[in-house]
Amino acid sequence: MASLFCLGLFATVSAQKTQDQINKVYAEQYRKINEDPKLSGPEKARLKKQFALKQDHENKAYDAAYKNKYGNSKEGRKRLVDNKIDELDKRYEKEKKLIENDKVLGKNQKKANKEALKKKYESQKQLLKREKDKI
Repeated sequence: MASLFCLGLFATVSAQKTQDQINKVYAEQYRKINEDPKLSGPEKARLKKQFALKQDHENKAYDAAYKNKYGNSKEGRKRLVDNKIDELDKRYEKEKKLIENDKVLGKNQKKANKEALKKKYESQKQLLKREKDKI
């Protein structure tokens, strides 16, 4: 937790706060600096610059924490497609084993069913790969 103290103004900024909450704290500090009649123009500018740098640092820390926790939207969408591909692979292997272990089907029928399953699987996988590439 970081604390900011300036001209009797005290603001607490926490990484737990959202960006809006962080920005509201700084907006209040900017307003107090502007309304302080004891400060000259250059002093106000210097203080605002200091607060702006600290605010930028806090916002970047929040962004890093958010991206670390949730990832950015592109990465998230790509992960979803990767998960779909993994599920498709598992389902393919499961169905392939079911065909291989089916004692009713003959050798040629098993081979034909596996080929059809493989074509279906490959086309679905290609669609998912194209979808991932578009992201």
